[in-house]
Amino acid sequence: MIAKDLINYTIPPLKLSDTIEKARDWMSEFHIHELPVVKDGKFIGVFNENLLFDQMEGLELIKDVQLLSAHLYVDENEHYYEVLKKAYESSSNLVAVINDEKKYIGCITVQDVVEAFSKMSAINSPGTIIVARMSMMDYSMAEISRIIESEGGKILSSFTEHAGDDENIRLTLKVNLENSTSIVSALQRFGYNIIAIFGKGDEDQLEKDRLDILMRYLKV
Repeated sequence: MIAKDLINYTIPPLKLSDTIEKARDWMSEFHIHELPVVKDGKFIGVFNENLLFDQMEGLELIKDVQLLSAHLYVDENEHYYEVLKKAYESSSNLVAVINDEKKYIGCITVQDVVEAFSKMSAINSPGTIIVARMSMMDYSMAEISRIIESEGGKILSSFTEHAGDDENIRLTLKVNLENSTSIVSALQRFGYNIIAIFGKGDEDQLEKDRLDILMRYLKV
């Protein structure tokens, strides 16, 4: 999925000749906190509602305001990950989209990306989400895929993130089985630390398995 596929054409850009009152009305009408500003077809920055409090005294037109985030744009062919990265780095909810001629062609909100992502096949497909914590040294998607496939499963999607320190990561997997008890058990046998499971019956079954192991240990 690329940026031009996610453009929200309902959000209009402001011009420098527009009034601040117009910007305020548009933000209220479209229930957003930011609007792109365009000059001669080129994106030049973002008008944020915070400017209404910081700079508005005695000002009437957008051209009188010091705009924010002139760098907050992506090429129309960029992956949607880049859209999220830009938004996150700028603490913004809106990212402009430009074409090969550097002309403004629209904008994307973070909500647009989330909505599109939620409709992707891996999200809607039946299955289980498994979250594991491991060191970066132990991370091998090839090995994890082999373990999961040996139990009759397939990885539909995956996501990694830092676990709060420099050495460990959290790996989130979506697998195609609604009951992934055998997959979880196999991953644990190979030393993977499973910290969360979201799927039909898995958490109850995992607790039962742990209780059975404890009871067998106590009988020894």
